[in-house]
Amino acid sequence: MVEATLVLLVFFTMLLGVIDCGQVLFAHQSLVERVRSAVRWGVVHPWNQETGGDPIVNLVLYNQPEAPRASAQTFLGLRPENVVVRHQAPTADRPDDETLGVTIVNFRSQFFSPWIAQAVVSPRAVSITSPMAARTAAVNLK
Repeated sequence: MVEATLVLLVFFTMLLGVIDCGQVLFAHQSLVERVRSAVRWGVVHPWNQETGGDPIVNLVLYNQPEAPRASAQTFLGLRPENVVVRHQAPTADRPDDETLGVTIVNFRSQFFSPWIAQAVVSPRAVSITSPMAARTAAVNLK
């Protein structure tokens, strides 16, 4: 009984640690996929100076370009200030040099194991940048 108790204590401690690490890795990969799809949507839709990056932020937060009318749960508890959208407009001498970048900063991971039971802010940002040259080339073909 004593040996089984000691072994099970160590086993369940390690199991909880593995589950916590898996949860953090799953959340990070989900964020990468959500940012990738938002950048892809932003590249194929025209950039609107009036709305700026709001539709892209809404895609990351709610998986739709418009914010919901009622208060809705955001993706993994993100807040709008966690999503940064950068648009680099083309210049006159480089009309094909237009890029769109989306970054998630200060994402809070919640651990549930009793030894770490707290929210930890990730120092690692999720960032994806893509050229918008495909859209420019399609417009030039017309």
